[in-house]
Parts: sequence; structure tokens; C-alpha cells
Amino acid sequence: MAKPETKTEFFYTEKGLVAIDSPVKLQILNLLREEPKTFDEIVRYTAKAKSTISVHLNDLRSCNLVDENFDPEDRRKKIYSLTSCYMGCSQEPSTGNYRCLLDLAAANGNDRFRFMETMFHVFRFGFEAYGIDNSPVVKMIGIDIGKHLSLNFESSTLEALLNEVAGFLEFHEDCQVSVLMENSPALRVDGGFKAMSLPVTGKPFCSLKEGIIEGILKEKLGKECGVLEIECYGTGHEHCLFEITI
Repeated sequence: MAKPETKTEFFYTEKGLVAIDSPVKLQILNLLREEPKTFDEIVRYTAKAKSTISVHLNDLRSCNLVDENFDPEDRRKKIYSLTSCYMGCSQEPSTGNYRCLLDLAAANGNDRFRFMETMFHVFRFGFEAYGIDNSPVVKMIGIDIGKHLSLNFESSTLEALLNEVAGFLEFHEDCQVSVLMENSPALRVDGGFKAMSLPVTGKPFCSLKEGIIEGILKEKLGKECGVLEIECYGTGHEHCLFEITI
């Protein structure tokens, strides 16, 4: 009989990284990533016995992954919230993209600029080749970078700030960046070597840039926002498109 597929997910706490592979615990954590939930909501979502969920929640609390508080509207109820950050997960090793990038690094060995750019992506996809999806932690690092970079930006309104970000990306990446404001705000990047030089993977791969943009916006606008790459050279498009939600 085939062994059922299992997955380990990694969460960051103030005390370090915690690996979770229990399917029920992962159900709870992924639910709480959306928003805080009551005990009864968690029971309904997981379709498990209350006693089972109590045990799992106590385990998660002991690992500093979730917090428990009374519902301010009904103190008979308890609300659980995530106190950790999702950092990535295990996955089936995928070596195809990694091998393509290793070949590309060798081909660019005499070009200092392109070699270093390629090496960044070799490192990124090397994790994938060894069975780890590290895109969430790469984005988190990008957010940290963006928050610190925000000191170099002056604008405090969305459109003006996006124009500053566009200029910053063009200066550092030799690309063309368009600010789109007609429907939902977005940044479109054309001609960037980092993206154009990579193989089509079927998924976006600009997690670091995604995080940098989000970090700048959060810090300068002083509000929660999200940046999601919805089109990419990695998905077969001729550009990268970052959708922004405020």
C-alpha cells in the first residue's frame, strides 16, 4: 500500500523555527492564517471532536504558535489567533529548474553582472531541488528590506509612492516599470534580466521583489497592504505584474 503523502510546514516564532507535520494542526494553523477564529469555528472547520481540537490547540499554544483570548462580545467563548509567521513547507523535490539555472550560471561565468544575478536564483531554486518551498521566507526578508528602504522614499500617497518605487526598480534592475491605477493598483515590470533569464516554471518566482514592494508600501502608507505577483516570466508571460491591495 502506498504511503500517504505528508507535508511539513515551517512557522517562525520569537523562540525560533517550529516544524509541524500533523494534518490536524496544519488545518488549524492554515485556518488561523486567514483571521482569528473561535473554538467552535475551528471544530466545525476541521470536523474533529472537541476533545481532539482542545489537545491540538494546547500543543500549538505550548509551541507559541497560537494565542488564546476571551471573546470580548461573549466571555464564555474563546478566540484563537496566529502568533507565528508561515515560513515555507516541504515539497516533492523538483530539480529541473535548478539544473537549468546551474547551466545558465556556467554560461554566464565570464559576465560578472549576469553571473551574480543567476547565482541568486540558483540559490533560490536550490531549496526547491532539495524539497523545500522557501518563497514565503524570501518574501518576508523582502518585506524587512522594503521597510528599511522606505526611509529613502518621500511620498505618502499611493500613486505617488508607486511612481517612486517604479523609478527605484528601473534604476536598480535596468527594466521598464509602469504604474497601473485604472482598476486595482498594480506595477508592471518589462525587460528585467532577473526574470527574463530564468526558465518558465509555471509559477511566479519574484518573491523577494514582491516583499520589497510590500514593505515599502506598508511603512510609508502606515497601513496594512498586500502585494501579489499574478503574472510573471516564470508563468510564461512577457512581463511581471504585481497586484496591490490596500
